[in-house]
Amino acid sequence: MFRKKKKTIAPDWIDKLAGVAGWLDNDEARLLHRLAGECHAKGRCVELGSYMGRSTVALAAALPEGHTVLAVDTFRGSPEHQHGEKFFDPATLLPDGSVDTFPVFAANIARAGLGDRVEAWRMETVAAADAFSGSIALLFVDADHAYAAVTADIAAWRRHLAAEAVVVLHDVGCWEGPTRCAADLIAAGFRRLDQAGTALALRVPAA
Repeated sequence: MFRKKKKTIAPDWIDKLAGVAGWLDNDEARLLHRLAGECHAKGRCVELGSYMGRSTVALAAALPEGHTVLAVDTFRGSPEHQHGEKFFDPATLLPDGSVDTFPVFAANIARAGLGDRVEAWRMETVAAADAFSGSIALLFVDADHAYAAVTADIAAWRRHLAAEAVVVLHDVGCWEGPTRCAADLIAAGFRRLDQAGTALALRVPAA
């Protein structure tokens, strides 16, 4: 008797990133995709900071049917995404002058055909850690890039990390917050696993 294979996303998933705004380049996306494919059987894949969904697509496309990536974001944008700031996108502007990236995020996920592989939590990342239960095999950290914020995210979510889970920090080397936090984690015993561009993957030290 043959077991029915779980449905997976076609290998042309990288093409689905075309037109999805963000700063995750394709090599960084491939790293996330590969790690999600390797890790998902050991626990949840969680991302902190989703913006328009580039990283979400890369992660979710690696998951088999029945698995989801948890995307945590306020979808109000970081300080640099606000009206008048460097990375403001007019498509996210609401009539009251505030920013809402969720409609564009949801449309990008739907267009990629990944709606059944994404669970979105619209909330602050640290508050989400208190609401979360379960074990995380892969944690992608790409929310507020201030050093204090990245440190707080790691501290809040660390208790949920499975043994030898993988933590990926984005923008290491070009933003002070994730760069300093990466150095802190390495000093604390996290091991360098891989890197693509500014996405640095670290292995959680064994207990």
